[in-house]
Amino acid sequence: MKQNLIKVTTTFHNTWLIDLKKDSFSEENKIIFGDTLRLSIAKNDSYYYSEAIALTYEKEILFREQPTESEIEFFNYMKEVQEKSFSKALAAKYNIELYTVPSLNIDDSVEEK
Repeated sequence: MKQNLIKVTTTFHNTWLIDLKKDSFSEENKIIFGDTLRLSIAKNDSYYYSEAIALTYEKEILFREQPTESEIEFFNYMKEVQEKSFSKALAAKYNIELYTVPSLNIDDSVEEK
């Protein structure tokens, strides 16, 4: 099945890769629907691939972009493994480090530079 992969940033400042799917309810209600992968995670979090998700309303999309080749490769990798803990090596391999968000861990009193 052909991918219709886009990258979106929402009003909640999360960046997602989404393989858009046709769904009449979502289309009627202007909701982004498809297989999803959130790129913007904390270092102590995991990446999760999810199928057939009503992600958000169109009006909550700040940016809509084409994903890079490495982001597409990461999406396809995650489609196979489904879940993977964050690691610097994984983020570097797929060039997605810039999406890492600060941890909410109380022990993180000094911001990394």
